[in-house]
Amino acid sequence: MLPCIAALAQPASPQQCRALPDAQARLLCYDTWVDGQAAALKTPGQVDPALAAAAAAAAAPALVPAAVSTAQPAAASFGLEQQARKAEAQEVESEISGLFEGWGPKHVIRLANGQLWQIVDGSSAVLYLKNPKVKVRRGMLGTYVLEFEASNETAKVRRLER
Repeated sequence: MLPCIAALAQPASPQQCRALPDAQARLLCYDTWVDGQAAALKTPGQVDPALAAAAAAAAAPALVPAAVSTAQPAAASFGLEQQARKAEAQEVESEISGLFEGWGPKHVIRLANGQLWQIVDGSSAVLYLKNPKVKVRRGMLGTYVLEFEASNETAKVRRLER
């Protein structure tokens, strides 16, 4: 409680308030300083309360630490990463040109759109499909799943950067 008592006395500057370790005492100190500044402006018959409030409001932004003003944009977008991800494509549709005979572990599959996908789950399948239509969908936990239209076979894949 000693910091609160110290904050009740009229501080000479906002720097004295900034030095207080307790957040509540620091806020009380700032409020007391602003009230003191407004009272100093008010002399009987010269300044009305609305002008004193305007002066106090104008002095308040100068007292806000710079870290708070730079943190607001980051705080404003907090949690929106998931919404940004929803805007991304959730699946890609293409086909595999020619006769597709299946895959094995680490097999690389070239889609007609030029993308290369590698089997990563160690699975294998034997399929004889001509120009099969495929979908690559987002799976759980950042995985991708390759699905074939003419079959119920699926495989976990990752995109290669080529």
